[in-house]
Amino acid sequence: MPEKRTWTRSELPAALNRALEAAIERGAKLPVVMRLTEVAGYTDWALLLSARSDRQVRGIIDGITDALAAARAEGEDIELLGSDGLDHYLWALLDYGDFLIHVFYHPVRRHYDLESMWSDAPRVELELPAELMDPAELDGLTAPDPMPDFRGDLAFGGF
Repeated sequence: MPEKRTWTRSELPAALNRALEAAIERGAKLPVVMRLTEVAGYTDWALLLSARSDRQVRGIIDGITDALAAARAEGEDIELLGSDGLDHYLWALLDYGDFLIHVFYHPVRRHYDLESMWSDAPRVELELPAELMDPAELDGLTAPDPMPDFRGDLAFGGF
């Protein structure tokens, strides 16, 4: 069986890197980027992020959409094709065609566990500071009741 190829941050599309930076500036935690080309037919990349609250999910989403709108205004070929979850900000999804961005209130991310669903997808080596990757401040958060609906096949042809 061939060894999985590893990806580095320098190989990401510029817009995805810009989205990652905007999310980090807004306090996103535990960023994971996966290469989905070989495991999903509807996109090439997925960025998963955690937040401490629904308000922070909204702030992260606003930061990302503002940054990518600015990139588009500067001539970058980037367009928001769809979004979901912008009603309660517990799990928000942005579809930019070549990549998807999932921003979760952290207990929702743990519940749906997309990382396990896409366990065959190569992860990108982001080389971020350890404090961004430490779940300690997120692990004590209370899960919402009810849990938001699964964001899946109907709206996006995938996740």
